Amino acid sequence: MNLEKLKVRNPNMDILRIIAVLCVIGIHFFYHSGYYYTTNDNAVMYFATVLRTLCSVCVPLFMILSGFLLCNKTLKKGYYSGIRKTIIVYILVAIACMIYKSIVGSYTLTPLTFFTGILDFTGANYSWYIEMYIGLFLLVPFLNIIYKNLDSRKQKNILLITLIAITILPSLFNEFRFDSLEWWANPASNTETQKLIPSWWVGIYPITYYFTGCYIREYGTKIKNIYLIIALVVAVFGFGTFNFYRCYGSTFTTANYVYWYGIEPYVMSVLIFLIISKIKLENINVKAKFALWKISDLVLGTYLLSFIFDAIYYYEFLNKNTTDFYARFPFMPLMILCVFVSALISSGIINLIAAGIEFCYKKICNLCKEKFSKKHIDEPKQFKH
Repeated sequence: MNLEKLKVRNPNMDILRIIAVLCVIGIHFFYHSGYYYTTNDNAVMYFATVLRTLCSVCVPLFMILSGFLLCNKTLKKGYYSGIRKTIIVYILVAIACMIYKSIVGSYTLTPLTFFTGILDFTGANYSWYIEMYIGLFLLVPFLNIIYKNLDSRKQKNILLITLIAITILPSLFNEFRFDSLEWWANPASNTETQKLIPSWWVGIYPITYYFTGCYIREYGTKIKNIYLIIALVVAVFGFGTFNFYRCYGSTFTTANYVYWYGIEPYVMSVLIFLIISKIKLENINVKAKFALWKISDLVLGTYLLSFIFDAIYYYEFLNKNTTDFYARFPFMPLMILCVFVSALISSGIINLIAAGIEFCYKKICNLCKEKFSKKHIDEPKQFKH
């Protein structure tokens, strides 16, 4: 146990990372259990829609965490090596996923598909986040220069408001029809909506979340947690009710406001982040703090490896032994727990292998440096002769 690192580690961030991965597994439950093929028209589906709405904070929480934790990073020697472990874990998981898919017959594994599956991020089915994160990581020092060089809180407010306006707000203002009263009575009958504000820049939403994390790290909030919790409950049920209304009598409508650049995930993830970050954990038990650290450290692998266990638990067990979403919904907590624990243990194995690869890599680099240095020391002696 590294007590020095443990002392300076923020357990609130570990808790947020664990919540985020549980929400990832939770939102995948709805994808694999038939929710999106079931008509929303009763109390069970209303409750399921509210839970699905809450789980949409998963990826946004990771992105806010990036801003919170990386906001002080600068472009200096060794910065880019900080992504090495992430890449190694991703490659190992991609290999594991491709092997699994080839065994079950859904993937043809050849030398070509082996390399292309890693390079085009299709080998591991949930690896789109890694593709995004690599770009974000490369931009971080430059994003920090922008943020740090703003002279005042007012300027940082304007930066954040501007980004929210061009990436998040289009999902609020461009998802309705104001020329038809009939549409409001049954919005699920017609998915065509009116565009009121520009939406070209919504694709840079990870930067909005990143700067949100930077802003929370610097300023936080003075609002008491009780009010933030009330706001979160209102938001979850308010957004959940709205989503149920939008797809009532039909299947779930995956409109822009429910995507990662949507107003719903943004509001809820910011509230959850503020609530958890304000909890006082200075006196938490050392063993509990250490356990949170280690579980948090395995979250990336857990996220990526959950694909394998989703396939196993849903399609080999749950879906084969139940008839529809109504029969599967009560098993949601159990399925999340099973996938999480299985993926977490597997992530531990992957991380051990990754640590071994990193150790060998550093050893080789050190040997090369020593050999290179020795060569330059010996060269002047040769010239003397």
